[in-house]
Amino acid sequence: MDRSPVEARLFGALFVLGQHLNRYADDALERYGVTARQWLLLAVLVRGFPGERPTLSETAAAYGTSRQNVKQIALQLAARGLVELETDPRDRRATRLAVTPLVSGTFDAPEAARHQQEVVAGVFATLEDAELATFEQLIDRCLGTLNRSAAR
Repeated sequence: MDRSPVEARLFGALFVLGQHLNRYADDALERYGVTARQWLLLAVLVRGFPGERPTLSETAAAYGTSRQNVKQIALQLAARGLVELETDPRDRRATRLAVTPLVSGTFDAPEAARHQQEVVAGVFATLEDAELATFEQLIDRCLGTLNRSAAR
């Protein structure tokens, strides 16, 4: 089987899916005053680095973007009081990120948590449990490939 037409279609479809997902999330997150990109950065900090203060570089690697892009998003969040940027006391060249208590107050309140869960569930509502599990495995494998490529 020649996989290239299928791979090309899926490659493009992933970009289209990303665009739709970004717009969907932006609309859903408008009530919190954050964009999908900002929300994702907060999620990376809270879930990927619980109780830690990662550097911009560490955060960028987990987020899957450049250090400069993370800094731009973090500065937007800092202006809203959701993130603090701090110079590392041991390495003055490094900047560390920390979420503020306002994050949990904004996103962990019962109504907000329920709303976010409904937004996420809405994306996968038409998938059966087995399909969802397979989708998760496939995404993890694709992300693993991309992460290995980025590390080179």
